[in-house]
Amino acid sequence: MRFGRFSMLALALAAGAVDALSFLALGQVFTANMTGNIVLLGLAIGTGDTSHVIRSGLALATFCLGLTAGFTLLGRTPSAGRDPPAAVPARPLTVLLAELALLVLVAAGWAAHVLPRPALIAASGTAMGLQSAVTRWAGGPGLSTTYLTGTLTSLAGRAVGPRSGMLRPLGVVLCVVSGAVIAALALRLHHPLTPFIAPATVAAAIAAWALTSGDRAHRGEGQDGLR
Repeated sequence: MRFGRFSMLALALAAGAVDALSFLALGQVFTANMTGNIVLLGLAIGTGDTSHVIRSGLALATFCLGLTAGFTLLGRTPSAGRDPPAAVPARPLTVLLAELALLVLVAAGWAAHVLPRPALIAASGTAMGLQSAVTRWAGGPGLSTTYLTGTLTSLAGRAVGPRSGMLRPLGVVLCVVSGAVIAALALRLHHPLTPFIAPATVAAAIAAWALTSGDRAHRGEGQDGLR
């Protein structure tokens, strides 16, 4: 089952909020957008900024760890244009719940001041790796909430083509930007609430997708009963 539109957009909003928090408050490092983080890592190596090399390298390593764990749990990616069987959504939901647990850990550690910055970066990077795996698995072709270069490329290709299917990639890009804006404003206006933006939106995405999956499965059973 593919992601519903609301769930995909909520995850994009969470990714934007996570990147804003990590860049502005965890030492100018991205834990969701690895394209930007790899550039920052290269700049840190070139300028000899050892502490930044460690932070960016940690974000990259834990993001890859999250990807590996996510794809291991999810198994084979569904074929393009085909939805997974109705029983399969338990696997991506499990991955999303693991992501949510890590983001709650980041928020709690931030609020209680009990986790050091490297631990917050590591938990955040792993969570975003998990999210990237599940959006690649269930988000549909050409869509990602953390790899926006691909999403923008897909959007541009559709814009000059038949112009069908443009709303979802455009919405993803706008939600990532919106998440970053909201988190940046929260850091300025009410600092303690900022890390709770991402887990709240991921929880909303999980709830919406679970309800959508249940409704579709129920409708499918009803149709089978009428045959």
